[in-house]
Amino acid sequence: MNILFALIVTFFLFSSGEKQIVNDNEHIKLEVRYPEKISIAKMGEIAFSFEPIDGIHVNTNPQFELKLEKNSPFEVIGKTRFQKNEKEYLDIKKPVEFSLKAKSGTKAGKQSLKGKLNYFYCSDKDGWCNRFSQAIDLSIEVIP
Repeated sequence: MNILFALIVTFFLFSSGEKQIVNDNEHIKLEVRYPEKISIAKMGEIAFSFEPIDGIHVNTNPQFELKLEKNSPFEVIGKTRFQKNEKEYLDIKKPVEFSLKAKSGTKAGKQSLKGKLNYFYCSDKDGWCNRFSQAIDLSIEVIP
């Protein structure tokens, strides 16, 4: 029952939301899903779905970090949520999720959410690993 509830909530959170595809990393396609609107009194969810090319995996340690600009009207709340696969890498069938909310004193209207998603990825074949900082620039309407 709890899993069904979570799926329904996730569907409604993202069915009326926005999505953006970013391909700054030649090894990983990244889809960002985010709410079109966030109430000042409530949290919203931002989710990152990773699609690495063959032979690349996304590490879960060190953890994912969503670092917003210093003067952002939003803040990240709570822990990052993600699932690991049997090798302890990111289960790419599930998104990496963050909760966010508008900071106290944020005015209603369109607000810019800018920052970077930091993560690590590795080549299974060649044995190298890299840190990547994916820039994000989203527009979310803050409603009273």
